[in-house]
This record gives sequence, C-alpha cells and structure tokens, in this order.
Amino acid sequence: MMTANFKFCPVCGSSVTHEIPEDDDRLRHVCHSCGNIQYQNPKVVVGCIPEWEMRILFCRRDIEPQTGLWTLPAGFMENNETAAAGAVRETWEEAKAKVRIVAPYRLYDLPFVNQVYFMFRAQMTEP
Repeated sequence: MMTANFKFCPVCGSSVTHEIPEDDDRLRHVCHSCGNIQYQNPKVVVGCIPEWEMRILFCRRDIEPQTGLWTLPAGFMENNETAAAGAVRETWEEAKAKVRIVAPYRLYDLPFVNQVYFMFRAQMTEP
C-alpha cells in the first residue's frame, strides 16, 4: 500500500513511475531520469502514560480526527530526538504536563495507518 501518490521526483522534478524496482519486492515511486527511488516509511508516534498519585492523566482531543474523545498525550516523533525525549515533549505540548520517563510501556504496530506507537510510563513531576 502506498500512502502518497507522487507524480514528480522530489530530486529532479521529472515524472515518476509506480513500479517494483529490481531487487525489491514493493511498489515504489521511481524516477528514470535521475534514478531516485522514493521510499515511504511508517510514522513514529511517541507518548506517555503520565501518572500522579496513582492516577493517570488523559487528554480530550481538541482537533480532528476524533475531536472530543479521550486519549493519552502523544504525537509524531521529530528528527534528531530520542523516542523518550519526543514523548516528554509531546506530553508537554498536549497536556502542559512535566514528566520523567519511568520505563518503556508498549510498542504498537498500526500498519493500516502506517504508524508505529511507542508508549512510555512516566511520572508527573508536579500536579
């Protein structure tokens, strides 16, 4: 399953074809002008289960998808950050909660949306 439908090469701007390159087993976007093969990989989502005095902090979603539903604070990992640092950052951005990572909790594979979730147990450092 391809997630984006590229029509032009991001390197040289030429048209791309959708084919399985030699020595590969998956459909890719291939530029025959410059030889670039565009690989698409899953997004990594990181987050926390923030604990405070035997309670867990949940967030109510304010944007789509699923506005109004409850969730744990999580979001896309950025380049040049560790999974743990991304989870701490996302917890601050989503809930304004300061946390300390306690331990990895679980890895969830969601191939139907091309995402990998890495969740951590975390201790809130203030109420």
